[in-house]
Amino acid sequence: MKLSKTLYFLMTGLALQVPAVGATADSAADSAYFARKHKMLTATWHSPFSYVDTRTNHAPLGPYMGNGDVGVVAFTSDNSQTLKISKVDFVTDGWTDWAGSGPAALPVGGVRIAVDAPLRPGHYDINRPDKRAFCYEMDQLRSELRMNTATAPQVQMTSWMSMDENIIVTEVSNPSKHPVHLTVDTYADTFTPVYATTAAVEGDVAQVSRQTKTEKVRWVCQAGISTRIIGAKARVERLDGSMVRSTFEVPATGTVRIAVCVSGAGTANDAQLPQSGKRLQQLSSAGAVDQLKKDKESWWRDMWTRSYVETHDSLLDRHYLSSVYLLASGYNRHSPVCGGMYGVWNMEDRMMYHGDIHLNYNSQAGFYSVFSANRPELALPFYKTIEMLIPEGQRRAREEMGVMHPSWKGKSCRGILFPVGALGIGVFYNYYWQQTMDAPFCIPLFSWYYEYTGDLDFLRQHAYPYIRLCGDFYEDYLKREPYGQSYRYSIITGGHENSWDVNPPSDLAFVEQTFRLLLRYSRLLGVDKQRRKLWADIVSHMPAYKVIMPKEKPNQGQPVYAKNEDGWDWPAHAIQLHALYPCEVLHLRSDSTALQIARNTLQYYQVDQKGFTGVMNELGLSTFVMGARAGFEPQVLIDSMKTLIRTAAPNFLIIDGHHCAEKTAVIETVNSMMLQSVDDILYLFPCWPAKPASFTRLRAKGAFVVSAEYDGRQVTSLTIHSDRGTPCRIKHPWPGKTLVVETGGKRVAVSTRSGICTFATKAGGTYTLSAQ
Repeated sequence: MKLSKTLYFLMTGLALQVPAVGATADSAADSAYFARKHKMLTATWHSPFSYVDTRTNHAPLGPYMGNGDVGVVAFTSDNSQTLKISKVDFVTDGWTDWAGSGPAALPVGGVRIAVDAPLRPGHYDINRPDKRAFCYEMDQLRSELRMNTATAPQVQMTSWMSMDENIIVTEVSNPSKHPVHLTVDTYADTFTPVYATTAAVEGDVAQVSRQTKTEKVRWVCQAGISTRIIGAKARVERLDGSMVRSTFEVPATGTVRIAVCVSGAGTANDAQLPQSGKRLQQLSSAGAVDQLKKDKESWWRDMWTRSYVETHDSLLDRHYLSSVYLLASGYNRHSPVCGGMYGVWNMEDRMMYHGDIHLNYNSQAGFYSVFSANRPELALPFYKTIEMLIPEGQRRAREEMGVMHPSWKGKSCRGILFPVGALGIGVFYNYYWQQTMDAPFCIPLFSWYYEYTGDLDFLRQHAYPYIRLCGDFYEDYLKREPYGQSYRYSIITGGHENSWDVNPPSDLAFVEQTFRLLLRYSRLLGVDKQRRKLWADIVSHMPAYKVIMPKEKPNQGQPVYAKNEDGWDWPAHAIQLHALYPCEVLHLRSDSTALQIARNTLQYYQVDQKGFTGVMNELGLSTFVMGARAGFEPQVLIDSMKTLIRTAAPNFLIIDGHHCAEKTAVIETVNSMMLQSVDDILYLFPCWPAKPASFTRLRAKGAFVVSAEYDGRQVTSLTIHSDRGTPCRIKHPWPGKTLVVETGGKRVAVSTRSGICTFATKAGGTYTLSAQ
């Protein structure tokens, strides 16, 4: 499979400059904040949890960690832990199930670490904690998994992984006065016989590999696991064709390290076992391993301090921060390709939806929060994969319109047409479900990287070309038709999966966003002047969203938006509010009547009909973000989020059997309640209740990094850092008073008009705002 030139630039870093944190971190304040949050970010198990307990073909059920390429999920017994391992680009071809045929993500295998010692008698009593009893912790702040075995003597294990290379380390400590014998089994998964395995011993290194299907496929893929014991002499023996065993002793009061290297994957059919064995040999000293750990700690320290919020609600804060952990573990610059809905945690051969990147919102929603959370580089793997899909998307627009819907048989379009599913290695699978929004659903993410970072190179080389491809498609797909005394550009498409609708607001919003962005960006870049007349004409002749009176009971008797022009009223999934989010063509500065109807729709669908808490994935579908962007009742949003968070599994993930990463939309919801960028104007705490709150280093459009405190009545502290030196516009935080802006002890001129304050900034400058 050849890389496109654009993708090559992305992967080699020639086209992207990853933004720095922005504002200078306050190490003392940051340390104090995370010291307060450490306990809430540590999940604890006081009894063993088996493979059966944690087995899942969707979101992880057990303790987990990841580095954007490799995923780990643990399960245990009284005397052992198993680290089950997956790799994001380990993908087979030729898998068929109810969801479709084609590529599917697979696990690689795992490492089981067992203490060969008798179990300590007795059981754990939660009312009488015993340090010698079984205990397992997932420390998200430190990205560590810690276990105290229930053996006599007790053994302590601490597992962590490098964030820059695929090395997993388990430190095994023996505090007793006698040596303890351990067994480590390195294995390749054997659940599905068609996937071949190997097992071998190379010196003191245990090595296994797993291979994808080899017949009637477009590629063959291999991944490998290598294990070496550091700090003790190990006996290493091959047990069978998929497992190698290492046995050794941990000396009295000593520590031994178990180093695991995960290698291969991609489409080269090479597990790269010699390279991983060589890398493990380089980790012969404790100092080499300690350096890896220091690098890991530094990586996470930077990641955590990018930004954070204080809601003064422990449940909400925990899920917010735990969501940061999930995103940073699943997607980052180390990712060779983008993970699907389940990130790097594809732990079964029969993953739901093949472990795919679901393109009709699910996977995009996993990245909604990274921009305002000042972690935009977490979205880079997504762009890698989407750009790999473009050539096939162009072919499908030319040749498969009739597959999308029979009414388009024999017709073609320019631009790109995506089906619902794809795998990160750049291959589609799944169906169209009569939808045409799957490619445009990526537009917000491409736009936001530029909007929040100010990276013109990214806009020129990646965002604008992609958005223009979607514009090409819409130019051919929209129908210009007479309407009243004028005309309009209508769209007939699947507003929902397998529906067929005239002018569904869900799609109208993407059409409007596409052409508004093309008009703005083409002027900014000085390109495509000849095309702007048509783009402007489409924007000015968009069909109106259908407004109806609600039909289901209970309701408030107020007008709401329907799902299509026929008046479809289905109180589930508020897709007709894509205009609010992610398309952002309806917002706090929009027509007040349109905005009120949006709030009515949220009240009807999400409160009266219990969508917020009763429909499977309204959090991931961004209806909570829609509420924040519409200025909906903030306490309702908070209480509804907390209702969902209370259902979280012991590992803090909200489990519904289908979804995973999109549940992190709680981050964007809270961020939008505290800070919004609307028409390049900053709004502080626009949808927050009359309660104290604060945020530190949230990123705003215009490449601003903002920190603010709120006492429940007014803003009490406000600083703004400017990355790019663009003018800053802000809704007056203290109406009726004079806004004072200072930098470096000098006052900056401020102009105020209609409650909007504007002042000039310099790139790299930090500005303190106060009232006088």
